[in-house]
Amino acid sequence: MKKFRLLAAVMAMVMTIAVSFVLTGCQGKSDAGRYDVYSMTANGETMTLDQLKELYEGMGIDFPEMYLQLNEDGTGKLVMGDDDSNTVEWKAGVIIADGEEIKYTIDGDKLSMEKDDQKVVFKKA
Repeated sequence: MKKFRLLAAVMAMVMTIAVSFVLTGCQGKSDAGRYDVYSMTANGETMTLDQLKELYEGMGIDFPEMYLQLNEDGTGKLVMGDDDSNTVEWKAGVIIADGEEIKYTIDGDKLSMEKDDQKVVFKKA
């Protein structure tokens, strides 16, 4: 009888844990958040954030803000310098800017967008 009670208690605990994992998993993982520029590739040449900063410093220019903000409500902002800021919409895997859809992928804490021969990689802040 004691074995049955112990087994029942263990099973109840296992079921509780399993249900909590299922419910957490059903909420889905959101891509929302702020992503700062990590690297940029154009014409087959990739520049890291440090290299980009060095380039700007070499020209005597302060490095501008470059980031992608994805809000939970499907809106966002793409900032690629002082004068280059765009309001965007997004859904999982797609950013919509000026009516144009750009697909993105996420690998760990990195979000990548590619268009033509250009690629920008952002890192979640």
